[in-house]
Amino acid sequence: MDANRQRRGWWRSPGRVLLVTLLVAAILFLACGVAVFLSLDAHFGSGFDARRFDKLETEFNRRQAAFTKADARMRELVAAHPHAERIGWTMMDICVRDAGQANTDWAHDCKPTNPDDQATFAALPPYAYLIIHQAKDPGRTFFRFYHEDPPVYTIMHAPDGTDAEAYAEDRGFRSSRALKPGWMLLGPIPDLGREDEQWQ
Repeated sequence: MDANRQRRGWWRSPGRVLLVTLLVAAILFLACGVAVFLSLDAHFGSGFDARRFDKLETEFNRRQAAFTKADARMRELVAAHPHAERIGWTMMDICVRDAGQANTDWAHDCKPTNPDDQATFAALPPYAYLIIHQAKDPGRTFFRFYHEDPPVYTIMHAPDGTDAEAYAEDRGFRSSRALKPGWMLLGPIPDLGREDEQWQ
């Protein structure tokens, strides 16, 4: 009996209780960390990129004519605004920012899209939300896509011969995939500073 009481007392001692509590807390903390890591990897890992790329590549193959038409329309807009630093086209409007204009001011140069432009945009995949031209990327048109959740993926039309992997690495895109000559998929830019630098 005395030995049993001693063993029970040892397990209930403040030091032992504290040790067990710390051990349980450490296990829970580790489990939460693993869960967070797996969640981030699901959103930002290369395997997730491959699944998103597969989906976008399928949509691109189905809608090549729509992408080509939208790219041609963007080139018309670029020709009509030779001093534009950035042109952004959504379903609802087309916004032009001239060189030297503050980034916060470019929305003042927006005009509603006409029915033809709306129809051209609507022919793209339903999660397309923005088409961009930037003077710093001459000859390139960027089609940006949200999905059910972040991050954002991009299809780029560029001059033939552009190395998709080299371009992606230079601009900070996490991943890339060539589609057909002149067309490529670009994964997200995980670095927020480089993301702002690329699109501002």
